[in-house]
Amino acid sequence: MDPKTLLHGGLTVLPDGRIDRLNILLSAGAIDAVGPDLDIFGDVETWDSSGLTIAPGFIDVHVHGGGGFSLITTDPTEIRDYARWAVSHGVTSFLATICADSVEAGIECVRVAASAVGPLDGGATLLGLNLEGPFVSPDRSGALPPDWIAPPDLPLLGRIMAVGEGTIRVMTIAPELDGVAPVIKAALDGGVRVSVGHTDAKYDQALAAFGSGASHVTHAFNAMRPLHHRDPGAVGAALASSGVTIEAIADGVHLHPTTVSLLVRAFGADRVCLVTDAVRPAGLDSGTFRIGGHDAVMDHGSIRLPDGTITGSAATMDAALRNVVSWGVASVAEGISMASGTPARALGVGDRKGSIAPGCDADIVALDANLNVVATWVGGALVYQR
Repeated sequence: MDPKTLLHGGLTVLPDGRIDRLNILLSAGAIDAVGPDLDIFGDVETWDSSGLTIAPGFIDVHVHGGGGFSLITTDPTEIRDYARWAVSHGVTSFLATICADSVEAGIECVRVAASAVGPLDGGATLLGLNLEGPFVSPDRSGALPPDWIAPPDLPLLGRIMAVGEGTIRVMTIAPELDGVAPVIKAALDGGVRVSVGHTDAKYDQALAAFGSGASHVTHAFNAMRPLHHRDPGAVGAALASSGVTIEAIADGVHLHPTTVSLLVRAFGADRVCLVTDAVRPAGLDSGTFRIGGHDAVMDHGSIRLPDGTITGSAATMDAALRNVVSWGVASVAEGISMASGTPARALGVGDRKGSIAPGCDADIVALDANLNVVATWVGGALVYQR
């Protein structure tokens, strides 16, 4: 018989945004029941969650690494080590986000990450891959290595998707590039969600991409044409396109708190995904990250190349949640939605992840009054306890 766990007495964040004191029964890797009084049969381990906020586990759809581990790697052990570290920050699912020093190196990283997709024992679940390129604008490359960027090419897309073996869930593409339309169509036909990013697209170009099926925006306002009152750019086009979700890096470095507030007020928490865009040193006190032949150095919470270009972040998902709440950008329930429910829906897994409701995966995080992680469950298994 599968073991059962009862989380008793916590303040539960519900899918409709309410926070109620409820009990949660976990069984066979799923949420079996939620309510103030539950009829329990058989052997049950009770976990006292009094004084804690119980939320669906965080889903980081854009992350390159953290805790000293990189997801842009040819060593699958490093991916597993990252997954076991990430649960300490409330992450229960993630996408390994890949860019590399060259297209060929990136293809090898895709092969390795694809082999690791699925539940990772004692850690967060790798839901799939997020390719940040290579079909992006060299004029809006940010910190992406120059040799990773390539013009739109159907055969190259075919190679990448073949190596990915169905695990690629998101791909960032710049919609203004010559010859990009058939690449976008092929990616969508292959089950890949197209995200507009690293782009110099004008409003009409981005709007056309969303009309063609693109459904997401990579790290809003970063590495893209700025929003202008006569050309709202990709962010404006996303706002005008029903159902398009956007990423916000709420680390206080990539976006000013008021800019994050603008996004949440304009789009609503149900269309904004908190992401970390974190790289190897994230979550540590200091460190370096090698990218494009250069050492990026972390200093005062910012990771930059020698020329000052921001390259990824030092953020963690729990820190991003604390930021949006402390900045007054979002309520606790809205922040949790942006860290969990909205990413789940953006990836098409909202029927089983991102909510505390019967039948959903038992991916859960317990938070203290300061929104620090106390415990994390993945598939009903307690994988982290402070």
